[in-house]
Amino acid sequence: MTRAIPRMNEAAKCRPAGARTSRRRGLTLIEVLATIVLMGIVLPAAMQGISQCVRAASLARQKSEAAGLAEGKLNELIATGDWQFGVTSGDFGEAWPEYHWKAGTSEFTDPTLQQLSVQVYWTSRNEQRDVTLTTLVYESTSGSQ
Repeated sequence: MTRAIPRMNEAAKCRPAGARTSRRRGLTLIEVLATIVLMGIVLPAAMQGISQCVRAASLARQKSEAAGLAEGKLNELIATGDWQFGVTSGDFGEAWPEYHWKAGTSEFTDPTLQQLSVQVYWTSRNEQRDVTLTTLVYESTSGSQ
């Protein structure tokens, strides 16, 4: 029994053994230009989104700091009884130079209670921002809440 040997064409004879038959293809100029245009559209939108996220995170940090400062000032005014002297204001010293506070009382429906509010304000991106905390205090005794 004889075995038939397959015939190879001329191109296959020139190819080294183990070489792949598929052609390797690079990017065409059109594909490169299309990619550049797509990146020109996508990158500015992505950068704008990132910029908005950074601004929102910064504002959230500032509001959180202001709320903490307002809470501390509210507790201090109640503990010292300084809230009874009317509207007071100030800053938080060198540790928080961008934040300022203002405190005042207003009447409440119950005559034995006063509504004490502390407003902490600061400027961010040329805009005045503020956080206000309010609590009730007994008018007749200082240092009580």
